Amino acid sequence: MYKILIVDDDPIISKVLASIFRSEKYEVTSCRTGEDGLLAAQRELPDLVLLDINLPDGNGLDICKRLKSNQRLKHIPVILITGDATSVENKVQGIENGADDYVLKPFIADELIARAAGIIKRTLKFGSH
Repeated sequence: MYKILIVDDDPIISKVLASIFRSEKYEVTSCRTGEDGLLAAQRELPDLVLLDINLPDGNGLDICKRLKSNQRLKHIPVILITGDATSVENKVQGIENGADDYVLKPFIADELIARAAGIIKRTLKFGSH
């Protein structure tokens, strides 16, 4: 069973994401702040992090950079999630900070599951986990 860490301050989005992934037999941990997400990542060592860009305690792009600069966590793939479809700058900065993918809200559940599963399988296949 794969582990997913959801970091999103919107309780409805978190609940929907958790439900989607639990229905696919993923183990899910959810956090509402970037700092809690970093602590949960250290504790849980998830197979994937779904990270909102807009968090109450900072920018998800910065949290992504911190995850990727941590020796223990840098192998964990990150999918950034945002409702801002217009910000090309955020997309570029997210990729530069180590994000593996970028998904816009509202997302399509089947597409998100396929993206997550593909990233996890590639990560495990190439032995970075």
